[in-house]
Amino acid sequence: MSKWKNTESWNRGQAVESDFSKLLEKRDPDFKKASRSDQFKHIDYHTFFGTVDVKAMKKLSRSANNTQEDLIWLEFKNVQGKVGWLCGETDVIAFERKNDFVLVNRGTLLDWAEQKCDLNRRVSYSGDALYKGYQRKGRKDLISIVKMRDITDQVPHRVWSKD
Repeated sequence: MSKWKNTESWNRGQAVESDFSKLLEKRDPDFKKASRSDQFKHIDYHTFFGTVDVKAMKKLSRSANNTQEDLIWLEFKNVQGKVGWLCGETDVIAFERKNDFVLVNRGTLLDWAEQKCDLNRRVSYSGDALYKGYQRKGRKDLISIVKMRDITDQVPHRVWSKD
């Protein structure tokens, strides 16, 4: 097991994927968990409606004590400077919220984000990354924060209750 798999973030992601798979079982009993090579393409599940990448609620900063469901990190480039999950190959992104998951077509979300986020306007602090480009120190990523409310108001989506 690689050392990153011991992190709180990885464990949290695994738990959220498990929660999502329980919802999938009700809607698509023939769904398949993605292979390891698929996961490098930002794919967690193969379903009747396409491939899915599940995103757990994230902290806005490492010092934050709780997760944030109103603000979403979007990854245009990953930490190695390669294709981020927003630009990946999956069909649907499933964002976790406290009581549900918001499912959005990845391509539609990317088109929306490219219009909303000014990635050329780079900021130095994560707290300033709302609709702006941010790169973490020592990394090659390109990420931005957006409001979940804007996604649900402006991007076609489905909501799956955790109940």
